[in-house]
Amino acid sequence: MSAAESVVLVADSARARLFDAPTPTAALHEIEDLSNPVARLHEGDLVADRAGVKHGRSAQVHGGSMTAGADAYGGGGMRDHRVEEFAKSVCERLADTVRRTDAERVYIVAEPQFLGLLRARMDAPLRRRVAGEIAKSIAGKPPDEIRRALPPRL
Repeated sequence: MSAAESVVLVADSARARLFDAPTPTAALHEIEDLSNPVARLHEGDLVADRAGVKHGRSAQVHGGSMTAGADAYGGGGMRDHRVEEFAKSVCERLADTVRRTDAERVYIVAEPQFLGLLRARMDAPLRRRVAGEIAKSIAGKPPDEIRRALPPRL
């Protein structure tokens, strides 16, 4: 991968796209598209349990693995946990991309709640490179529309 002036992350809980811009006024070039299909599922779709049982400490064997009803529904929920794992994975990929491209600046455009998850999972070297953040959900938009949402000079 060649050197980039800036790397742009555009993300929401279901999708994250990485772009590079070789110069401050260049068009965006997509370098990676990550997806989190779990974000589109309902909580009940993520938990295998007996029909009608959503609480209690019973466990069942499904295809050789055990699932516990109460634990899967406790806390923030399995869906929330998977979205947090996705945010961590996105930060790792972003940090790796920044290292490989030797990008000077990082811009992040993400839905507000997911932006908070990303901030919490960024390591210090990556955080120092963040030149701008925009709380906006445009991960599914075409690159030219994403570019217009960013500063004229990256």
